[in-house]
Amino acid sequence: MKPKPGDIIFALRLIAIVIVLWLINFDELKQIMRSVSLDCVVLAVSLELSAFLMWALKWKFLVDKLEKVKFTTIFLGLMAGNFFSTNEIRARTFGGFGRARFLRAVTHDRTFAECYATIAMDQTGNNFVFSLLVIFSMLNVFLFLNIPRWLSLTMEGVALIIFLLALAAFLSRRKVDETAVVRFLRPKLQRIYDFSIFKFVRNRFDTYIKFEETIVSSLAKFVQTYKGMLKDRDTLVRDVGLAVIMYAFIYSKDGVLIRGAGYDISVPHLIVALSIIFWVNSVVPIPKGLGFKELVMTGVYTMVGVPINIAVIVSLVHRAIYLFFVIVIAYLAVVFLRISNIGSD
Repeated sequence: MKPKPGDIIFALRLIAIVIVLWLINFDELKQIMRSVSLDCVVLAVSLELSAFLMWALKWKFLVDKLEKVKFTTIFLGLMAGNFFSTNEIRARTFGGFGRARFLRAVTHDRTFAECYATIAMDQTGNNFVFSLLVIFSMLNVFLFLNIPRWLSLTMEGVALIIFLLALAAFLSRRKVDETAVVRFLRPKLQRIYDFSIFKFVRNRFDTYIKFEETIVSSLAKFVQTYKGMLKDRDTLVRDVGLAVIMYAFIYSKDGVLIRGAGYDISVPHLIVALSIIFWVNSVVPIPKGLGFKELVMTGVYTMVGVPINIAVIVSLVHRAIYLFFVIVIAYLAVVFLRISNIGSD
């Protein structure tokens, strides 16, 4: 019987886990775990919270271009969006649509397209900053780490594509033309409307004319809002600046954990390791359940010189802190929003 892709992936994960367990010195692992102080973990948790708060502040400034919304409301909506993105397949598939729906519910007479434009702009700023970090990291890998040349060139190529896409969004901010986009999309709308799998579309819109008018007007509104933010230099500078601070908090968290475990990692090595970890987790097209990210983190940290025992501990604590926020804290945000009837749909 031909093995399924899921079985192969599971087998590879199992082999990787066995190799890691074989390399670990468990006596040394226990000593390192005892040496990591509670103060160090608390500081790491505080840095993770600071990153989420900075992300919420970054989004709030974009939302304020549409309408003033309380920071607490934005923060709760962001955390609720992270909860559904982590735990719901549909939410992961459709990206920031849930956050856009929430924002539409807490604003007055704002369209879904306008709200989603703030999500797109938020992600554009994040991707721009992260692409710079990835390119810096890939250059370090290419120049200073002993890995196969083909792998290094592949990673550099993908990182360059990500950067160019983010850069293109900024450079084209004065050239975005909703009319051209509509002309490109209009011939495809009829096929989408008639496609058998999209029966729910025909149930919602009685005629194709109504469907086309809704899509075209929404697209025009999205482009107008997104273009307005991209053309505002102050908005761009502030958004990118806050993204830099947000990533600084995220990277500092692991720096604190590694040094608390007894290894003095340099700032360039920390940036290289975490950038590659985040990059691999975002581009590798396989399920990333419990175990995959920990294995990637352990492997990459050892690649830049972190002892494997420390790399294992840091990867586990890193994931535990992150999951605490996107599951526990985020779920409490969902409960509070529903109790308070704030954007509960």
